[in-house]
Parts: sequence; C-alpha cells; structure tokens
Amino acid sequence: MKKYAISGLLVLSLVAGGASLAGDEFEAAWQAADDKRKEAAGMQSEWRDTKKMLDKAKQAAEKGDIDTAMSLVAMAHEQAADGIVQAEREAVMWITRVPR
Repeated sequence: MKKYAISGLLVLSLVAGGASLAGDEFEAAWQAADDKRKEAAGMQSEWRDTKKMLDKAKQAAEKGDIDTAMSLVAMAHEQAADGIVQAEREAVMWITRVPR
C-alpha cells in the first residue's frame, strides 16, 4: 500500500508544477501511469476509463495544455492504483461471498 501512496505523491507533485513542466517530465509521469495501468490490467482489474484518460492526456500535451494533461495523468494513475488495490482485496475477500 505504501508504494501506491509514494507513486501517487510523485504524480501529484508533478501536477503542482503545472505549466513549468517540460515534455520529458510529462512523458515520465505518463509512462508511470501507463505502467501502473498495465499492472492493473495484468491482474484483470483495469478500470474502464484509465486508458481513455491517458489518451486524452497525450492529446492535451500535444496541444500544449500541460495542466490538463498532468491532471488527467494523475487521475489515470490513481485509478490504476485503485484497480490494483481492488484486485488484491478481491483475491482475499471473494471467499466471504461464497454461500456455505
């Protein structure tokens, strides 16, 4: 759980920089969010809109709207992390929903 909080703080700190972010910083944040999305997908727990947010973030960055792009990346990263937590929780809790 700690690693998700740390990576989330990294993305949020990048968002705080807003318009001063260079393209390389956006790419690093985008890649971190996409890696997290792929991790969630590997657990069959990718949320529906995560990839869409990353695609919209790329489009916003290409148009020069770094604030919007970083906001979308932060949301996508958070969704991916939440999907991972959900998968981990379900791996343990499913048994409680089996009729006895």
